[in-house]
Amino acid sequence: MLNSVGETLLLVSFLSGMVGVAALSYGILRHDNNFVAMGERSLIVIFCLLSSAVLILIYLLTTKDYSNAYVTKNISNDLSFVYSVASLWAGQEGSLLLWSWILSIYTLLLRFSKPFKALIPSTQSVSLFILSFFVFLIVFIENPFEVLKSTPLNGRGLNPILQNFYMAIHPLTLYVGYIALTIPFAFALGSIISKDKTDSWILRSKKWTYFSWIFLSAGLLLGSRWAYLELGWGGYWAWDPVENVALMPWLALTAFLHSSMAQETRSLLRRWNICLIFLAFFLSIFGTFITRSGLISSVHSFAQSSIGPYFIIFILIIVGFSIFMYQKNKSTILSKEDIVSLVSKENFLIFNNIFFLVITLTVFLGTVFPIISEAITGEKILVGPGFYDLVNFPNVLLLMSLMSIAPMIPWKDGKVVPILKIVLKPFAFSLLLTLIFFLYFDSIKVLIVLFLSSFVTSIILQELIVDFRLQLKRSVSFFEILKIKLRRYCSFLIHFGIILLIVGITLSSVYGTKSDFILSKGETIKLNSYEIKLINTYKKESVAKSIIGAELELLDEEKIYTLYPEQNLYKYEGNRSINKETEVAIYNTIKKDYYIILIDELEDGRFNFKIYINPWVSLLWIGSLISILGGIIILLKRRD
Repeated sequence: MLNSVGETLLLVSFLSGMVGVAALSYGILRHDNNFVAMGERSLIVIFCLLSSAVLILIYLLTTKDYSNAYVTKNISNDLSFVYSVASLWAGQEGSLLLWSWILSIYTLLLRFSKPFKALIPSTQSVSLFILSFFVFLIVFIENPFEVLKSTPLNGRGLNPILQNFYMAIHPLTLYVGYIALTIPFAFALGSIISKDKTDSWILRSKKWTYFSWIFLSAGLLLGSRWAYLELGWGGYWAWDPVENVALMPWLALTAFLHSSMAQETRSLLRRWNICLIFLAFFLSIFGTFITRSGLISSVHSFAQSSIGPYFIIFILIIVGFSIFMYQKNKSTILSKEDIVSLVSKENFLIFNNIFFLVITLTVFLGTVFPIISEAITGEKILVGPGFYDLVNFPNVLLLMSLMSIAPMIPWKDGKVVPILKIVLKPFAFSLLLTLIFFLYFDSIKVLIVLFLSSFVTSIILQELIVDFRLQLKRSVSFFEILKIKLRRYCSFLIHFGIILLIVGITLSSVYGTKSDFILSKGETIKLNSYEIKLINTYKKESVAKSIIGAELELLDEEKIYTLYPEQNLYKYEGNRSINKETEVAIYNTIKKDYYIILIDELEDGRFNFKIYINPWVSLLWIGSLISILGGIIILLKRRD
């Protein structure tokens, strides 16, 4: 009964979407507010219908109704309530329904935007068309309410590696950020459709871009943390294709957030910004297509599906229409001013964009290369981390250099000598600090990163001190200074967080170590500067799995750390290609992480372990959180 209701809700929501797109398009063309109002009312209808469908599917999942095919594929009797809810986005059908529902919320919120002639209706029509496509997929291709002919007693269950707190919220967080990119894209395309010659779309969409950036950043962070804790390989980023397709929209969006300042301030780079937001959205759709088409293999991707051709048609339509409208109306989006000096903030923003886009292109080529190689040679050739590290490292250094100088450069026409005077003291201090670092670090790569990191941080601190002194001389209070300069200071906070992240990645990758060792109960082994002793072993049973665990004591720098790595063996096949799963034991400190994996129990009663020592990896997590915090403050305090 509920499955039939769910199917009916989805079908009616698709029909409502088609009616809404037609009504909005006709209303815009004929300047008929009645049809525009009809189209806007359809947004409410679709939101209510999809909300009801989502609630029904959650109910079926949490009550373990195995008459539903999606429930049977992703739920089992032993699954907890929390992971039963998280199963909503564990499979193809449920994730597409969730995607549609979130987009219906965003599209509905456009009704409350300040009206700018035809800009809002045009934006709504674009967003509603995209929403209708996703609803089409779940109605006709990937139905989450398909009913089985016979009802099994148990389901296949949720993949064990997905039964993790971070993975439970990581996909949802990424979806929220991914889907939010639709709205800035719709604003940009809507401004072209409505021939809006102002910069209204930038102002209206800025909060959406910050919102998307925050959630994409949080999603990438949660995904990295999940990989670090759950996959048992000692790392947090493997340049996996699905990791890459989540990173690419973030890179393009970050470039847009920088260059959009030129349009806000001086009405510059208007065409460029539209192209950038188009690119960010197209990359998000491309990522959605890649993870659902079966073209790539990944621990994150969905099984091969028949929706691939429909996605290709949709991408061709949306890209073709966007390019056509851009070419047709590009005379209406000319910049009102020109860049007049090489030494100007707007010019450095272009350099910033170039480096971001080079990294994006590198990641894109590395991601699609296996597809291209298979088409040409019949064999998938994977691109390893070495390729990305080699090509992207110089661009990261150049971005760090820009991060230090660009905030100090004035708009329109800067002078070289005053800028050199500003950076001279931070440069000298950073050089001195790097000479001290040379006593502790022997890697040129690390020393370069530490020099640039010190340089950026020194300039940020210098600017804060000078700024506060200047404002205090004018009898402005501390809180008034924060209010006036909040956006600037938050950008400093974001940059500082990024610097910590880069330092954490560099130190952990260059100086990280790993060792394999075998121990019997009570035995001790010395590795490098630390000792490890196997205190005890244990076995436990649950409904779903058998657990083998070990209690280890690690002595390092006269400190004793106790760690409990485990190995899980699941009792039935279920929704899993691998039945064995590790529970990594990690002891986190600011300076280093002790990361131990129980590989296996040997026949003679001994145990095989692997240990990673990851120095300063904590800076990665701290830096990411600081950057996200800076973005949240900007979002909450932005008036537009």
